[in-house]
Order: sequence, then C-alpha cells, then structure tokens
Amino acid sequence: MEKKPQWRRMLVSAEKHIERYVFNWVVLFIIFILLIGDIFLSLVLPLEDLKLLRFFAYVGLLALWLHATAERTAREELSEQLKAPRALFLKDQGAVYQAAAELLRKAREHPAATEIILTSLRVPRWPGGETTPEMERYLEEKMRILREGRIPVRHIFNLPDEPSLERLLESEPGRLAEERKGIAFLIKAFARGDDLPHIDVAAARKVGVVFAFPDPLQRAWNAMGVRIDDPEIAEIAFRYFDALWDDPRGFLIFDRGDLKEEAVEALRRALGGEREEKIQILNNEEALYQTAVEVVEKSMRIRIQAIGRSAPGSLQFDPYRERLLKHLQEDMRVELRRLTSSDLNSREREYLSRLAQRPNAALKGYPGKVDAPAILIGDQEVLIALRDRPNYELRRGIMIRDEKIAEMFREWFDQVLWADPSLIPLKEIRQIGLLPGALERLEGAARGVEVVLDQNRDGAAYHRAREVIEQLVGARDEILAFVTYEGVPPPSDQMEDESERYRQEREAYYRTLLNKVREGAAYRRIFAFRHREGRVAPGYVSDPVLGHAREMLRLQSEPRLRNLISLHRGEMRLDLHSFVVIPGKAALVSLDRPQGPYPSLDGVLVFYQPPHADLIRYLEEIWRNVLGQASRISEVPEREMPES
Repeated sequence: MEKKPQWRRMLVSAEKHIERYVFNWVVLFIIFILLIGDIFLSLVLPLEDLKLLRFFAYVGLLALWLHATAERTAREELSEQLKAPRALFLKDQGAVYQAAAELLRKAREHPAATEIILTSLRVPRWPGGETTPEMERYLEEKMRILREGRIPVRHIFNLPDEPSLERLLESEPGRLAEERKGIAFLIKAFARGDDLPHIDVAAARKVGVVFAFPDPLQRAWNAMGVRIDDPEIAEIAFRYFDALWDDPRGFLIFDRGDLKEEAVEALRRALGGEREEKIQILNNEEALYQTAVEVVEKSMRIRIQAIGRSAPGSLQFDPYRERLLKHLQEDMRVELRRLTSSDLNSREREYLSRLAQRPNAALKGYPGKVDAPAILIGDQEVLIALRDRPNYELRRGIMIRDEKIAEMFREWFDQVLWADPSLIPLKEIRQIGLLPGALERLEGAARGVEVVLDQNRDGAAYHRAREVIEQLVGARDEILAFVTYEGVPPPSDQMEDESERYRQEREAYYRTLLNKVREGAAYRRIFAFRHREGRVAPGYVSDPVLGHAREMLRLQSEPRLRNLISLHRGEMRLDLHSFVVIPGKAALVSLDRPQGPYPSLDGVLVFYQPPHADLIRYLEEIWRNVLGQASRISEVPEREMPES
C-alpha cells in the first residue's frame, strides 16, 4: 500500500495542532467572560441569587465543553476511517505480485496469522518460465514461509498441459521434497481448463486478501487486482477457496513435505488426454487392491460393504487396509462408513478395533450371513469385488468410473443399507473405540440367537430388548407382545426390591414401544392368565405394567393411532414364557425370575431371521390363535371379575 508523502503527513499533523489550539483558546475566553460577568453581577444581585446563577453557568459551560469534545473526537475518528486506505486498486500484473508478496510478508510477521491460501487457477503455459522482479519477490516470500513450516499454506493450481505440470514439479514441491521441508504445505492440482472460477486469491487469516482478475481483451492473467486489508473479507476468500479445495476432481500432489507420485501420475494421465474407460475389468488380485487404494486416496466420502475376505497369503490386502487407516488419520475431513459381515475371524476383529480408533469412521455389522458382493464407493468411482466360492475370497472385480453413478451408489448405501434397522451398531462418528459388547452381539446374531442375562439386576435384559426394538421395528412393522401371569401373587411383603437402574431401563423399554406407535408401527399386547379369575388389576399385574397399559389405551383414543394399538386379555393354554414377536424379523423370549410377587425380567433370548424364521412364525401363530379367543380391554385396572 502506498504511503503518504512526508510533507503531507506533517501538514495533516499541523492542522490538528492548530485546531486543538484554537479550541482551547475559545474555552478560555468563555471562562474569562463568565468571571467578568460574575464580578459585575455580584455588585447588583443578592448573594443567594448569584450562587444559583453561578451554578447554572458552570453547568452550561461543562455541557458545552463535553459536547464540543465529543463532536471533535467523532469527527476525527470518521476522518481517520475515511483517510485509512483499506482497499487498494492494483493496476497491473506487477502491482498484483507486489501486493501478494507484501501480504505474505505481513502474514509471516503477524502473530495471529493462522493459515495462508493461494490459487493459480489459469496457469499460463510455461515454455520458458519467464518471471518479473515482482514475481520473484513473491516467490521468495512464499518459499521463506514454506521452509519455516510455521504457518499452514494450501495452494490450488489449474494446469493446462503436461509441460506446466513438469515446470511446477521442478519448482516448489520438488525443491521442498529434496530439502525435506514444506511440512505445512499442501498442493492440489486440477486439469479442468476453463471449467473453474477464474478469480485468483491470496489470503491470510487475521491479515487480509488480494484478489487478482484477468483481462479478457488482452488475454492476460492476473492483469489487475484489489488488495483489501480486512480480516472479515479475507474469510470470504477462505470460503470461496474451500469450495474449490473440496472438489473431488483435484489431485493432492504434495502433502506436508511428501510428493505424491501416484497422484502426480494420475494428473499426468489426465493432462495427457488419456481417457480412462468408465468400466474396467480387474482380472487379478493385484489390480483389484491397487485400484481400491487409488479410490480411497482421492475420496472424502468412503462407503464400504465389506463382505468377503482376501485370498490366503495375499500380499495386496494388508497394504490396502493400511493405506485406508493412514488416509483417515491424515485428513479428519474424510468420512468412512463401513458395513461388515458377522463372520469375524481374529484378523477382522483386530482390524475393526484399529478402525474404531479413528473418530471419522462409523461401523455397523450385518446380523447374519449375507450373500452379496463387496462394494467400495468413492467420490467418483465404484469398485465391486466379486467373491470366489467356496471360501468367499476376493480376487476379481469391476471398476465403474462415473461421478453420477458413484453419487447414486452412495445415496443407495446411506438410505437403504446404512439405514437398515436390523444392522448392529459397532461405532459412531466422533466416537473412539467400539461400543461395549458390540462384536459379541454381532457374532451372536450370526448364530441366529442372542442370550442376554441380567446378572447384576441392573436392567440389562430390558436394555437389550429396547435396542432390538429400536433397530428392527420400522413404520410398517408389528410388535406382538404376549405376557403371561400365573394367577394371584403372594403377599406384598414378599416383594423383591428393584434397583433404580432396573426401573429406569424398564421405563425406557415401555417408552420405546409407545414411540414406535407414534412412528407408524402397530403395537398389540395380550395379557394371558392361567386362571380364569385373573384380570388386569393390582394384585395380578404390577403397577409399572398397569401404567403402561393405561398409556396404551390413551394412545388408542387418538383417531390416527386407533388402528395401530390394541390391548386384550386371554387365557393361557400352553406353558409358555412371555414373548414379543416382530413378524418376519425376530422374536424375544423372556427369562422370568420364578420368585417374587410379579414375574420380573431376568434375561431374554433373541432369535433372528434367518435362520430362525420357522420359530418366529410359530410364535406369531400362537399369538394370533390366542387373540381369536381373547377379549378387548377397555379400562385399566379392570374393575370386574371376568365371567367364569
């Protein structure tokens, strides 16, 4: 930014001193007049009137002085703001690079500068690498910052051809890689020609920004620009930059001191005009996993359906997994969602545990055998790995390179596969470590049956039953509950104490059942008594269950929920435990504690479909047969004895 001449700054300073001098003499003159007037009036007016007049005179003088001072201060501040050169027009390319160099120098010396961004969105074809003194100074300031590695710097290039790429590699990234410098420097390069916004920026947080514009008439790049020393406007430049940086079509060719050879080769192919086929057949294991690594390294949103395993002694499988772990660790903006099968061996368990240490990874498991191909979905590609029977080993695959197809697959993965309520959560985003007992539940589900015992009487059975309901029951499903009662319970003094945690888990389970009704699922419950005199009333049914039944009747009174909820009383004809059936999905059979006035849930058996489809269907048939002879409950507690 240009400085004012010395004589002009001296003139401005003299004007301010003269203004203050005149103002002070005016105030002294007013005080002198008031003193003369005070002496004259003291000879004419009584003393009491003179005191009052003096008071008002001095108050008025003070108010006049404060007002004048405030007006002058505000005027000076406004004058300073108007005179401050916050924006400066840059008339040619030399001025642009000079301003950019000055910005980098200020950022390097500024204690609050936290990041620098640079773009070269229409790099000229560099046949001879011509430079100017201003450009040389800019490059020197930039290299000084890059070598220090104190301030993170990101630079975007849009290259027109292979010679431009070679010229770039010979300059900053090549020199920094040889010197083992540039530990805070990243370069992303595009090969998109004119298909990018062509406003270059150089911005430093907390400092300012330089915008550079082309001259379409002269076909000159960075022909003019604007420098703005305003941190808030610099933030606008950062938002513009981040939108370009996140574009998945870019190639990260330099990453914190490391020149990425694979990304450079991919960029070189793109600049050379090589058109990769949209569909590529991968005939061997080496091609399969090398392609998987390429997809992972240039993707920010990774989706994996991991069904199948590598061939024995595979030399490609472990490097692929290690590269995925490293990619998640290097860039926290990367998001991974991975589905795994329930067929876990020791290697898979160990790998899931390592993935669970990455906060940007989420994991879920299929609760059973899944006969489907393994799928890797990146930002622009979809890799489908085919399994060989009988060992389900991944040896061949198909690569589809199409951004729209990848987006379609990602949407299908997120909305269909990932949202499936039957999946068992293993880890959430931003969480560190696997959920407690998650792998055990997944392996149990693989066998088709899960056993949960409430050994500590802390509601563990209710807790797991609630999780199963939450995961499996959708808007169109049914919940068929069958609860058995032996008859009149023993005296209340034999009541067993319940812990607070047990009561909380039971209440949460009942609340989940009612919430599913509000979400559109049907919830139907039968109270089955062995003796005809049994009824839904205190002494037969515990207070918490009575309260839950009242809530069911209250929901049933709402017109939109009337057909989604029902409450019946029937006679138990078989020696059955209480159970809950989710038709077509699972059945939960209770393990009740035999002693105590009321049956308390001491454990639960969860049977999944498949492989226990026949058992689930059998329990559903029992429930519907009992319903055929059951009577509807209209009030709770029931006040009349049932007919004999």
